[in-house]
Amino acid sequence: DLQAVLRDLARANGIDADGPRLRTLMSWDEIRRIAAHPLVTIGAHTINHSNLKRLSEADARHEVGDVRAMLQAELGEMPRHFAYPYGYASAVGCREVGFARDAGYTSAVTTRHGVLRAEHAGFLHALPRISVNGRYQSLAHIRTMLSGVTTPLANAGKMVVTI
Repeated sequence: DLQAVLRDLARANGIDADGPRLRTLMSWDEIRRIAAHPLVTIGAHTINHSNLKRLSEADARHEVGDVRAMLQAELGEMPRHFAYPYGYASAVGCREVGFARDAGYTSAVTTRHGVLRAEHAGFLHALPRISVNGRYQSLAHIRTMLSGVTTPLANAGKMVVTI
């Protein structure tokens, strides 16, 4: 419903709602080319990039699970890994982790800051990750984050971060 409202609003104001997407996002052909590389794994990230905790169970399961079939249809193989949109505490909890597990993913990452440790073996659907974004894109920043030194700084002293 939201997409229809936004498209109507854009159209009413003379804006091509698909224009920015077509200029900035990869096409399926480009994604297929990248996916064919032996060092690349394409994972899933929902259909509409919604905050899963805000959705009903049925809608959240649709977002997490049905994107797998879409990717399989386009890329020829089922994605094994999942990244939660807005993977912080108010967007991902035990319920959403269960949806990822039930959908058949091998692993799923939150946006909680941290590096993987042996203790994460029991939390494969609620893993932390290192975000490479506009604030931390220098190689020195990334090396520092990958060392693990920033994990307890970002998580009230905790080295193992999960939900």
